[in-house]
Amino acid sequence: IEKTGDSIEHDVKRLDVTVWEMDKPSDLIQEWWSIDDSERSARVGDPFGVVMWPGSILAAKELMKQHYSSPSKSALTNATVLVLGAGTGVEAQMAALCGAKKVVATDINPLTLKLLEYGAKNDDRISDLVEARYFDMFSSEPLPPCDILVAADVLYNPDLAKQLGRRLHEAIVRSFDEGSPPTKVIITDSQKFHGTNFLEELVEMQELNALFKEGNWDQLKWETQKLESVCGSGVLVDEDQVYDVDVRVICWGW
Repeated sequence: IEKTGDSIEHDVKRLDVTVWEMDKPSDLIQEWWSIDDSERSARVGDPFGVVMWPGSILAAKELMKQHYSSPSKSALTNATVLVLGAGTGVEAQMAALCGAKKVVATDINPLTLKLLEYGAKNDDRISDLVEARYFDMFSSEPLPPCDILVAADVLYNPDLAKQLGRRLHEAIVRSFDEGSPPTKVIITDSQKFHGTNFLEELVEMQELNALFKEGNWDQLKWETQKLESVCGSGVLVDEDQVYDVDVRVICWGW
């Protein structure tokens, strides 16, 4: 299913992106829920990235906002952007449209990566800028190098939320260790499941924020934004729905 005409606007600027979703994902989701945890990765993988989520829209809006509100309108120009759990790629495409040098859009579901790659490759403006790459956040593999880290609506459960927090910590600390500008961050979450606030759950994040406070740096924190008239199919309802949703977001380092 082609989701086209979705636009992200900031002041007078408008950018359109087209993403592709799985038709009728409810069967895949029901299968994922019906099988044992040990079989899920082998048989289904993570099925939730086959549709567009509200957090990806807000992440795209924030990327555009930060880019065009910077003094030279160049916050993303020549940057390497890493997207974790990129799903259908709304935020990945937006990063490329805003001038990123390279966008590494990662996920663990091969089908999701195919949908993401298809959407990017069929947009001549960005076809050479977005790389769809397999990356497991729970692996021992280090994060790919990046100037900007984005993760939208990937906090499905406490374990995944904590691991995202660890990867966020890794990216920020690595940039300091390398003497590079601090990694810029955009994290969004429209689901707000219990136990997924990694800023409170992870000791590493508490200690990092304590260091920022001591050094008079901005601390990592959640803020809430309302998205109105979001149009999406969801994972259990095949037909498009239009709804409003409050999304929490971390926007740090800009």
